[in-house]
Amino acid sequence: MSGFLLLSFASITLIASLLVVTAINPVHSVLFLVVVFLGTAGMLFLLELEFIPLTFIIVYVGAIAILFLFVVMMLDIKIASKSTDFFKYLPIGCLVGGGFFFETFCLLEANLTVPSNFSLSSNNFSWFYIVDKVSNIEALGQLLYTNYFIFFLISGIILLVAMIGAIVLTLQFNKNVKNQLIFRQLSRSSNNAVFLVQN
Repeated sequence: MSGFLLLSFASITLIASLLVVTAINPVHSVLFLVVVFLGTAGMLFLLELEFIPLTFIIVYVGAIAILFLFVVMMLDIKIASKSTDFFKYLPIGCLVGGGFFFETFCLLEANLTVPSNFSLSSNNFSWFYIVDKVSNIEALGQLLYTNYFIFFLISGIILLVAMIGAIVLTLQFNKNVKNQLIFRQLSRSSNNAVFLVQN
C-alpha cells in the first residue's frame, strides 16, 4: 500500500512540476507549485521523515507559495498569448535539464551501492521501530525544549521585537490617516452629538 502511495505522490509531483514551467498563466504556475510541495511532503511522510514535510507545508506552502501567489496577483502580469515562446526556449531547457540529470546520475552511481543480498521481498522490515521508537519530531522537541530552550526563547523574543519594530516603522500618525479613538467614541452623548437645525 505504501509503495502505491509513494508512486502516486511521485507521479503527481512530476506532472505538477512539468505544469509549473509549461503553464501560460503565472497564477496557475504558482498553484501547481503548491501541488509540487504537497506531493513532496506526502512522499517524505511515507518515508517516515516527519519534520521535513511539516516544514514544507508550513513554510513553503503556507508562506512562500502564498506570497508568490499574492505578488503575482497584485502585479497583474499579462498572460502571454504566443505559445511559440515555449518551443523557442525548449532546446536550451532540454540541454540544461539533460546536464542536470547526467550529473545527478553520475553522483548517485558513484556514491550509492546496493547490497548483494538485497531483495524486495516481504522479509525486509524497517529498523526504525527496532533501533529507536522515538519519531523525528519527538526527538527535536526533546532537544529544543530541554537543552536549547534558552536559545528558543531568545529567538522568539528577537522575532517579537522585529515585529513590533516593523509595526512602529510603518505606523503613521498624521491628520490624513483616520484612526479610531475609542475614548472619544465612548464619551459621546446625545447632548453633544445630536443637533436640531431649523430652516
